[in-house]
Amino acid sequence: MKQRFALFLVLLLVLSVAILPGYAQLEENLGGLTKENLDGYLGPLNTALSGTMNSAIFRTGFVPQSGLTFSIGLAAMAVGFGDDDVTYMPSDPPGFTSLEETQVPTVVGDPEGQVVEGQNGLAQIYPGGFDMSGFEIAVPQLSIGSAYGTRAIIRYIALDLGDADIGSFTYFGFGGQHSISQWFETLPVDLAAGLFFQSFEIGDIMKVKATQFNVTASKTFGVVQPYVGLGYDAISTNVKYKNEDLDSSFDVDLDTESNAHLTLGAMAKIPGIAVFMEFNAAAASGFALGLEFGI
Repeated sequence: MKQRFALFLVLLLVLSVAILPGYAQLEENLGGLTKENLDGYLGPLNTALSGTMNSAIFRTGFVPQSGLTFSIGLAAMAVGFGDDDVTYMPSDPPGFTSLEETQVPTVVGDPEGQVVEGQNGLAQIYPGGFDMSGFEIAVPQLSIGSAYGTRAIIRYIALDLGDADIGSFTYFGFGGQHSISQWFETLPVDLAAGLFFQSFEIGDIMKVKATQFNVTASKTFGVVQPYVGLGYDAISTNVKYKNEDLDSSFDVDLDTESNAHLTLGAMAKIPGIAVFMEFNAAAASGFALGLEFGI
């Protein structure tokens, strides 16, 4: 068990470091934008965060009515970006009128940026992105129960690598899941309802808050447990940055996103360990997988 847990910690560190954005570069890119263009530039990342943060939380409909249950594991979530995600149509900043409408890179687009020509020989430079084909995040998850058919769930990770080009991030989530099956003895599946709240911070520039309500149904066949989840996601993002050209600081709330969430997954369980994989159709569609240890 000690060897398994050590492997889990190594995997957690590798996956978590791999997703950290270039903090200094992101801050510099935002500094070239007016607040009117922030939604267009960060929109794909906001959607990706909703699609990943709200995935792989609820992986079973079975919650015992009582007794000690405990598990700790790692969930890794990933979504992809399409052609529509790499550019957006900007609004002209004050004092500048473009000669023609020109698409410019989003945060996941071309790192070279875009120069747009304007009237009176002026030009506007829009920042580039990070040339991302997808977005991945990995977080540990702790589950403990059960009392009156209810379990608590917690996610947490905080990393500061002491490198301005990599930066730091903090991820925290908490919530619970309550058994519906205990109230209906004739249900053919295990059914539970869950509610989860999360926050994600990139340095001191970007703060994201997400909420998911979910109903999960599952049924066990030997060591395999398929599950289906129907949920509702909401995400809100706040960005703080300084625009060097305008010599102004901005504190901007991006448009709140909300959407339905469908999960199709399966878990394989043997005593003490379980692995799972799922597909999520949400704000951004993608896959999640992971493992957990527990009783």
